[in-house]
Amino acid sequence: MSQTPRILIYGASGYTGKLVAESLAERNIPFFFVGRNRERLEAALAVVNQRLGREAQAQIAVASNTAEELMPLFTQVDVVINVAGPFMQLAWPVVECCLEAGCHYLDTTGEQDWVLAIKQQYGEAFAAKQLLLSPANAYMWAAGALAAEVVLENEGVDTLDLIYQIDNGLPSEASTKSFLRMQCNETSQYYLEQNEFKAWPNDQAYQVVVPYRAQPYRALPWGGACEPVWYADHPRVRNCSVLTAIGEHIVDGVLEAIGQFNALSQGMTQEQKEQLTNQIGDQINTGEPPKDDVDVQRSLVVCYGRGRTLTTQFVLNLSAPYSWTGEVCAEAAQRLLEGRVERVGFQSVATAFDYRDLLRCFHAKGYCNLPPVGVSA
Repeated sequence: MSQTPRILIYGASGYTGKLVAESLAERNIPFFFVGRNRERLEAALAVVNQRLGREAQAQIAVASNTAEELMPLFTQVDVVINVAGPFMQLAWPVVECCLEAGCHYLDTTGEQDWVLAIKQQYGEAFAAKQLLLSPANAYMWAAGALAAEVVLENEGVDTLDLIYQIDNGLPSEASTKSFLRMQCNETSQYYLEQNEFKAWPNDQAYQVVVPYRAQPYRALPWGGACEPVWYADHPRVRNCSVLTAIGEHIVDGVLEAIGQFNALSQGMTQEQKEQLTNQIGDQINTGEPPKDDVDVQRSLVVCYGRGRTLTTQFVLNLSAPYSWTGEVCAEAAQRLLEGRVERVGFQSVATAFDYRDLLRCFHAKGYCNLPPVGVSA
């Protein structure tokens, strides 16, 4: 592979940026390592190199998220991986510059409103340029999309109910702020019911039952997820809902933060609400967590499928979700460079590429199980 970088990580100095860089470097893919602060970038790249045991083929570049600073870099690459959130607050210039420069756009958002907004505003424009616009290349919500595609192999399925359950969840600083701004949103957090978006209450937890676990779990809408957005235009899917059992050690703190937000945000503008969730996120953030572990941060992503005359399910075992996020970004970027994309425009990773081939790839790396061969009604 050429030593000239054709991939750029933006927001690279954070927790997820380091994992994406590590996954690219393990594939011997050169990349630009970009953010707003050179010292932080140098320190982050040193961590990546220490994990690898060698130097990654990375070029550090400093740029704020303005068109003036991004465009000179974006015109040099084919793929941008954006890991700088909260995305609804920060990512608009990144998407706009990708479109203008002719770059494929990947990000690691979990913010449903951001995904819905860029679908509506940029989906057709990216498709017209044969570019991929693919948000949420991360555990949340790419894993559920992969599981859903397996379930949808059953032709009669028109309803998807998904549960994410993770042991010992360790949200990063950026994830804490992103999901808090979504979970506190009292007017969205959508699920899909009879082809219409409806909003979850923002201050309720729900009891869920997860296969192969003896006890029920409390789960939250966790921003509504991206699967309802991706499947809103599916020719068969009428209903789609997602709940997340992030961990009992987190649920009470999140509900307390939501209560604080609901009490303080009365009469605020949207901009003031965004500032408030950032402040609350700073209060509950515990710093950058350690890199996750396949034997500690294990998860199940359950997709139940129903139709008029059948029920089915697929349980995806997926371990070390943050490390897997780095893998799915790197794998998607590599396939884009190789021309192995199946659909362009606004797509999940599961529909942009061969989802079964992706699962085979991640299984070979020890992250997940394989789906059954053929349909499983």
